Amino acid sequence: MRVGGHRGSSAAAPENTYAAFERALADSAAFVETDIRRTSDGALVLMHDPTVERTTDGRGPIASLSLLEVRGLDAGAWFGDDFRGQRVPEFADFLRWIERRPAMGAALEVKSADTGAQVAEQAWSSPARERLAIYSFSAAEIRAAKAARPQIPCVLLLELTQEPASVIAAVDDAGADGADVPWQWNARELINRMRQRGMIVGGGSATGDQAADRLLDLGVDMIDTDQPAAMLAAVQRLSP
Repeated sequence: MRVGGHRGSSAAAPENTYAAFERALADSAAFVETDIRRTSDGALVLMHDPTVERTTDGRGPIASLSLLEVRGLDAGAWFGDDFRGQRVPEFADFLRWIERRPAMGAALEVKSADTGAQVAEQAWSSPARERLAIYSFSAAEIRAAKAARPQIPCVLLLELTQEPASVIAAVDDAGADGADVPWQWNARELINRMRQRGMIVGGGSATGDQAADRLLDLGVDMIDTDQPAAMLAAVQRLSP
């Protein structure tokens, strides 16, 4: 089971910043999960929320701000004074960061509409492409990514309230290579069916020993967490 940093090691540093990504690397995460949105002038940047208030000193929707305006935002001070001056990463720069760290992969969650193809094209053009995958809750974005670059692995994200019996059909409809199955589900039968189809099986996002024990029992391929060092320690303790 590969353990990744959810928006980096986001319990220890401001999410979706290089401080959080570097901490995830130091915590021995196998990959970092991050979120991609588009600015008003079409640039791709790393931001989870549709608005910038929660994680920067700015205001308004990311889609209404230009790249120049986003570059001026402080993305670290909200988390703590030690992180003041952290900036919102640009997707192209983030790919270069990954390329320079051959031990690290990335799960690229497409958030903005009509962005999947652009993310796929840029990711597949990277020398690190074998360490990259696209994630999305949107079947349309996964279909667009696959149409642009069929070779790039794509994982469909699932809502906790979704009906497990619908997952296989949803993956097929999106043209995805697998799904991120919430670890809280009683999903052994679903995971067995996914395995029979050769699908990628993720375990959602989780922290703590209970989640680690469940994920190991289910035998998922990967999990992302705000605290990768703690999850890795739990996995080591609980592994037979």
